[in-house]
Amino acid sequence: MNKDRYLAIAVLLMVVILFIESENIPEKTSWQAYGSALYPQILLGIIGVTATLVLLKSFINIAPIEQDGSKKRLVFDWKVFGIFVIFGSYAALLPILGYLISTMVFMVTMQGLLLEVNTPKKWVVNILTSGIMVPLVYVIFKFGLNVWLP
Repeated sequence: MNKDRYLAIAVLLMVVILFIESENIPEKTSWQAYGSALYPQILLGIIGVTATLVLLKSFINIAPIEQDGSKKRLVFDWKVFGIFVIFGSYAALLPILGYLISTMVFMVTMQGLLLEVNTPKKWVVNILTSGIMVPLVYVIFKFGLNVWLP
């Protein structure tokens, strides 16, 4: 079995466990439009479908080939390592700084890493999208869905 298959199986197991555990989230109250378990269950469903697609794709045996005919070598990707570091920092800062500040910092750094932001114009777009999306999500959850965010 290849690494994609192991990852997909592990993620699917976690999705099943978390979906079962999400049933322990209290039912909606009279002031909530939807129960608090709805959003996690939607996310778990999306993650489960994606993991299933990765699992199915892992059975297709297509080896990447270089232009000279040799197979590609596995190279350590610093972006993947950076994503883990940024996400760990976000999880650590969330209870300290709160949702708005820590999520803004998370989005700016994550977009900077993934989109290779290296010009002033890209930095402006990065900061503007983060500055618009984070408060928008906060307002939607707090006032539209009546869901508490840290």
